[in-house]
Amino acid sequence: MASRISYHDQFFHVSNSRFDTLIEFAIEVGERTAISDGERSYILSLKERKDAFYPGYDLAIESEFSSKEERKFLARVFYDLTHLIFLRQIGNQDAIIWQHSAIGDAYLLGRMKTRSVQDEEQAWHPKGIAAVEAEVYFQKGVNVRL
Repeated sequence: MASRISYHDQFFHVSNSRFDTLIEFAIEVGERTAISDGERSYILSLKERKDAFYPGYDLAIESEFSSKEERKFLARVFYDLTHLIFLRQIGNQDAIIWQHSAIGDAYLLGRMKTRSVQDEEQAWHPKGIAAVEAEVYFQKGVNVRL
């Protein structure tokens, strides 16, 4: 049995173990990065519902997360999760065989949440850790020596 993550007609399946890990990691990253009471309440809600998500859960983003602000926050959380897995700052670091697929799954989930927000707010995109790092990098400009 596997879990299904969907937004309207788009979906992907992950193992029950991976689904559980994604939710656990999202809670961990969300707790680290939440900056408002509202964001902390989204993490608390996710913690409270976590046990109901297992096994073989069908996570339909449009019905599970009706608040656009919650979807914005969680989109950022899942993008930040991909970045932290890549940097080896979260998860089991004794083995690297799980990282590439976990990054892919977390990115897909973040992308679906982003799309759910963009259906209401077209130009929106989450500003996560990698986006902030990119801004800093590109603000430095090009250093050309003549």
